[in-house]
Amino acid sequence: MTLLLNSLSWFLGRLPLRGALVLGRGLGASAALFARRRHEVIERIMTSLDVDVVEAARIRKRMYRNLGMTAVEFLRQPHMTEAEVRDHIHFEGLEHVPPLGTPALALVTHTGNWELLAAASPLFYPNPLHVVVKALKPESLNTWITRTRSRWGTSIHDRRGSARDLLKILNKGDILAFILDQNAKRNWGVFVDFFGKPACTSDGLSQLAAMKQLNTYPVFCRRMEDNTLKVTILPPLPPPAGREPEDILAHTRACTLEIERFIRQYPDQWIWMHRRWRTKPEVA
Repeated sequence: MTLLLNSLSWFLGRLPLRGALVLGRGLGASAALFARRRHEVIERIMTSLDVDVVEAARIRKRMYRNLGMTAVEFLRQPHMTEAEVRDHIHFEGLEHVPPLGTPALALVTHTGNWELLAAASPLFYPNPLHVVVKALKPESLNTWITRTRSRWGTSIHDRRGSARDLLKILNKGDILAFILDQNAKRNWGVFVDFFGKPACTSDGLSQLAAMKQLNTYPVFCRRMEDNTLKVTILPPLPPPAGREPEDILAHTRACTLEIERFIRQYPDQWIWMHRRWRTKPEVA
């Protein structure tokens, strides 16, 4: 596995970025033709966005094109220079970032190229960034991906780790980022509406926000028409009023609403093939 990834990374790293993106776009378009659950994904887009089948199919196709380019960018990442990264990804809203040494939470979603967003962040602002992710299998794949994600100083943490370790990060005055748009198991989250349907959502970010009374900064990425990337840092969401279940639920709902609003603006850039609503509420 590692040999294959290194070979692909070496090959793509020797292509000019523009050429690599053309290749990625083509690979994504091919994936759209052969990907499983085509009708399921189109139906999901139709019901979530209230669009007809033709528009839903277009969104799905553009989604795969973006994913193809995102995959190519990620594989090229070990060979990208800082100058190339600065030319390719741009940050707006940096005035919202808290001063150095001020702990904060970041809310991220799977849009644009979320991988380069996280990896490149240390090149644009000095606050140390830590990202909570799900570890992958096999271990060799997880090691390669973690090393790539940490290319410019971002720290990666397994979400199954100790909450005490995450608190230590915040106590140091660093920023801790959560990707909050994936289906959670019932014992890992709470149900909040996402595009009008109850979606089980991890409440870990909200729990930490309540415990430490920290702001949460939505940080979202989108791909522009020229295939460069733009990251938008929005004004922060205030912490929960308290640590009661209803406080945690309200904060998780607010975070999810921010994600939904962004996806509605750029619907072809989110991962609609993900079974976001797979965990169902218990029937009374």
